[in-house]
Amino acid sequence: MTKQSALESKPVDPKLKARKLMRFWVFGTFIITAAAVTTYSGVITGFLIFREPLYWVVIGVAFVASVLVLLVHEWYLKRK
Repeated sequence: MTKQSALESKPVDPKLKARKLMRFWVFGTFIITAAAVTTYSGVITGFLIFREPLYWVVIGVAFVASVLVLLVHEWYLKRK
């Protein structure tokens, strides 16, 4: 038996690759959205934005939307 070097690629399941790629993009989009909302609102209010309940509602809605996108993507991959 020959050993595979670290540079040789192993066969990867296309669905697993799609899941990992989707997680990466959804997580990145959530972080960018949270940073944009914080920066835009923080310019006006400073650190007081973290005391604003509506800020946390917006961040929570963005998080829930991200999780829903991942769940729909999982469902779509299982359906294929």
